[in-house]
Amino acid sequence: MSSSSTEPPATEVRRRSFLSVDRGGLVRLGVAVAFAVAALLSPLIGTTSAQFTDSAEVEITIFVTPEQP
Repeated sequence: MSSSSTEPPATEVRRRSFLSVDRGGLVRLGVAVAFAVAALLSPLIGTTSAQFTDSAEVEITIFVTPEQP
């Protein structure tokens, strides 16, 4: 049984909006949902690949733009 002297009067009880409840929790939930959506959509968007060879030669091309006076 609770004491009525410790509870706020009914006129002072305010309703909290959805966004003011726990912003940290909502941010974590949003990040988790974003990662889940990204994980589900990544195979549909594109793939990566690598080609392994036995060659020890590497080709490097360097482009240098000339300085303008």
